[in-house]
Amino acid sequence: MTTKLRYLLYMLRIRRVEFRIAEIPILVIPILLLIHDTAPLKTFTFWEGIFVFFLLFAFGDMINCLADRDLDAVYKPHLSQAVYGLGVGFVKFQVIATAILALALTAHLSWQLQRWSLFALVAIGLLLAAAYSVKPVQLKGRGLAQLVCLWLIIFVGPMLFISVLIASQPSVSVLLFASAFGALQMGIILVNTAEDYPEDLEAGITTTIVALGLHRGISLAFWLTCLGAVGVLITLVVMLSQRSVSGIWMLAIMPAAIACAYVLTDVWKLNGEVLKEDLPAAIQTVKRTAKRVPIWLTVVAWSVLGTAYAIFLAGNKN
Repeated sequence: MTTKLRYLLYMLRIRRVEFRIAEIPILVIPILLLIHDTAPLKTFTFWEGIFVFFLLFAFGDMINCLADRDLDAVYKPHLSQAVYGLGVGFVKFQVIATAILALALTAHLSWQLQRWSLFALVAIGLLLAAAYSVKPVQLKGRGLAQLVCLWLIIFVGPMLFISVLIASQPSVSVLLFASAFGALQMGIILVNTAEDYPEDLEAGITTTIVALGLHRGISLAFWLTCLGAVGVLITLVVMLSQRSVSGIWMLAIMPAAIACAYVLTDVWKLNGEVLKEDLPAAIQTVKRTAKRVPIWLTVVAWSVLGTAYAIFLAGNKN
């Protein structure tokens, strides 16, 4: 492998480009829930906002890789190798440059649209993403603060940003949906966090699961998944009914409902098994089940995206 190719690979690694496919539904769902035609998608400001959206995720991924470079040497060596291969100083430069670029573009966007709430959202998002990973704050090691922070910076914040980008005022319905969708996905992500329980405990990182303990942590994952699924389905039904379409359109909810039921059933079974086991056995059960987390996240996100598309189509019928 040539030096240039290796550097390119390292640049992609620290940006965690494998997560982009999971970020697409977070971006597209609120767009489909808000627009009634494709006119907003044909403006420069819209695409400028989309670029900022992905810059924010890249910033969070890079600063996390930078902050965890020594811990990752043990558990995620490819990320640590990328940081040290590029040079710690150069990675810091990229993190700072990305933040400055995101703020500059959002300032221009806010001025063009006269929506300065966009700038405030981006500034808060950057601060929270930094606070999640960087000491002395390091919210990912602050118990339940880890859960709340991720809920905000991965789901609620980005969807709220897109909502304000599309409409002059934040959409209450989209905000309620984002809160429920974030809770559903965070319940699933908690299972993934639980997989690392013994490693995080040994490293002294007080994640939400470490703070609660494995058994209570999995119970929280189940209830978050349950409440989030109910909230997502209710908000989707309400938004579809607001389109004043015939009852047959309600069938569009079925893919999302089936996906939620599938995931909820799996997490319910996991919770039941873990509650009956001692800690060593529970750790093995969680590690075995957590392999399905990527499937759960994908099935939920893309089925809900399909329902959001149906809501967009229903809006065009009127």
